[in-house]
Amino acid sequence: MDITTEAVRLGLDLAQVRAEIAGANIARANVPGATMQRADFASALDALAAAERGDADAGTRMQAISQQSLRGEIEQSGADDAASQDDQVAELSIQGLAYRALTDGLSRHFGLMQLAISGK
Repeated sequence: MDITTEAVRLGLDLAQVRAEIAGANIARANVPGATMQRADFASALDALAAAERGDADAGTRMQAISQQSLRGEIEQSGADDAASQDDQVAELSIQGLAYRALTDGLSRHFGLMQLAISGK
């Protein structure tokens, strides 16, 4: 297992789930009494921080986190805690950009691996 690839996979999963949350919140923005979704993704962020520190078990911790487990961390918040629609649209844009940046980085990583393998 390549820890870089695993960290990017987890980052992609985080960006996707965060974008889904923002999209769901945008859809509920004008619904009276609707609750908004929130998540802090503590387990994923802790695993990424462990990888940054160079902890030996970081790769295993990241592998244990899936999109399904991330979705399990989503909570409903009260209507009083509703974020503005503009904030949610901004969050959706940020997560889209994060997803694209991670896929670009992953493409470069695989390109370098291919060059190393081919010996060019």
